[in-house]
Amino acid sequence: MPNLSQLKRQRMLEFLNKIKAEHTDDESLIAINEIETEITEKKYGLVWEEHQEQVDFEMITKVPVFTEVADRELVSDEELPYNFLLEGDNLHSLKLLEKTHKGKIDVIYIDPPYNTGGTDFVYDDKYVGEDDTFRHSKWLSFMNERLSIARTLLSERGAIFIQINDIEVAQLKMLCDEIFGEANYLNIISVNMKNIAGASGGGEDKKFKKNCEYILVYAKNYDTLPLFNGAYEYEEIGDMVERYRTEGISWKYTTALVNSGEKIYVGSTADGDGNEIKIFKRENYSIKSIGEIMKSENLSEKEAYNKYAHCIFQTAMPQSSIRPRVMSKVNEIGIESDLYSIEYVPKTGRNKGVVYEQFYKGENFRLFAWLRDVSEEIDGVLYKKTLQGTYWNFIAGTKNLSKEGNVEFPNGKKPLDLMKRIISLYPDNDITVLDFFAGSGTTGHAVISQNIEDNGKRNFILCTNNENNICEEKTYVRLSNVIRGYTTDKGKVFAPNSANLKYYKTDFIDKTSEDEEYSVGEELLGHIAEMVQLEYAVRLDGKNYVLLLSDEEADTFIADDEKLSACSAVFVSTAVLLTAEQEKKLSELGIAIFVIPDYYFENELLEVGER
Repeated sequence: MPNLSQLKRQRMLEFLNKIKAEHTDDESLIAINEIETEITEKKYGLVWEEHQEQVDFEMITKVPVFTEVADRELVSDEELPYNFLLEGDNLHSLKLLEKTHKGKIDVIYIDPPYNTGGTDFVYDDKYVGEDDTFRHSKWLSFMNERLSIARTLLSERGAIFIQINDIEVAQLKMLCDEIFGEANYLNIISVNMKNIAGASGGGEDKKFKKNCEYILVYAKNYDTLPLFNGAYEYEEIGDMVERYRTEGISWKYTTALVNSGEKIYVGSTADGDGNEIKIFKRENYSIKSIGEIMKSENLSEKEAYNKYAHCIFQTAMPQSSIRPRVMSKVNEIGIESDLYSIEYVPKTGRNKGVVYEQFYKGENFRLFAWLRDVSEEIDGVLYKKTLQGTYWNFIAGTKNLSKEGNVEFPNGKKPLDLMKRIISLYPDNDITVLDFFAGSGTTGHAVISQNIEDNGKRNFILCTNNENNICEEKTYVRLSNVIRGYTTDKGKVFAPNSANLKYYKTDFIDKTSEDEEYSVGEELLGHIAEMVQLEYAVRLDGKNYVLLLSDEEADTFIADDEKLSACSAVFVSTAVLLTAEQEKKLSELGIAIFVIPDYYFENELLEVGER
């Protein structure tokens, strides 16, 4: 069938060509070409009226920089990597992060304005209300610029998580498909944040109550993204069994293989690839019910589950190609037993590549499914863990949000457990996490907490404006509380001295000045230290990490053996020319040499003619 829109565009273009032949003056040709561009631009996808922000205008005549607020530095342990809180317009911060962290961020989480038409979305210092004709276009312009930079910041193994409600979720999905690529879309996770009775939005007339928010997940590159860890819900097994009993739910893990007995080899079969599957019959084994164990050992139900969790099972009839092969071989051999086991090397799944043992019971060969595969012992307590898909229930996690971090933040505070779950999905624990809509600082809190739990070495970068003093009085105070340790009615929470933090403010340097002695390069030089510290997550203390900006500084420092003995690394300007002897001396002492890259401000200096 013909594409009617395409035919219509073709007729319009043919007509424009006739007009172009008749009007050859420059003014007419420019106007005709603009019309032609409008006709031929993309016709599928998200289209909106593009807007420019004040911060974009400012960067035409000014260079953005970071300035450290030294008295807000928090130091727990110089051996730990530094984390950063960046105060200012997040677009400004992102532009600078492009210079220090391009392709280096592993996980990005953001909770951007939901564009409710109330007071959540500020655009050029004004709230965007429901009556704003360009309400959605402004939001899309705002998000498009920031997400485009976010993509450049992600590593090839990186992923971004964007939390949103239903107002902009459809537009956000299409925008992300364009920026990150539809092939890199992973999931939309529905997060239950509220009980229906207390939910907000709708329900008073024709709309349903809202109780879910959504997290869009995209990879930078699907092919190189690592396999995420599972996300689980946990419930203490003793409590769960009792709840099942009360609610009349069948609980099938009620039997334990107390003694697996002796295994006697009876023969082998093969899997679909021809790999050996060894078959054994079991003799002198012992299987007992939980009830029998409780009675014989005088244990409570909870104690019995805790003690025998490793060998409690239920039986199942799996849809597997291995089971019928084993059954066929046993029948062929002509042996009889009530318990069999097999050993083989799986090609897929959690036991891929290692010898794995399975048990079968009875003439129907019912497979043992182990409780240990769906449970976990935490601090001496046994929990049933249920793998979550794309629906996460965090109602319980929203009940005491006001106490988390010991900072009041009535609107928009995200549950700490939600953030820890997102961070722990990533399989590596030495990653860099970025949140450029940091709010009360839950993401930083979660990184610190998760590091304490699993001895991780993650570090974070948080960006937020200081509207209503949020950065100074909420974000910073919360991170300070967590790092130093704070007390609640349950006692000390989070180990003190658990992280380092630097506080930067964003600022601008003029590209021109009436002062003939004014130099953009010299002005920028005063902000190089901030960029070096940010890129390498260190503190330039003049001892362990040293900044050298001139030949004189380098000569003086390298000649001082006492200072060299305490040094781990030097960061050297490209204007500094170390001699071969100096480089050899530093190398022999194990002092790393990092050359401060030109790309920090090279383009800006070229623009003003100082490069």
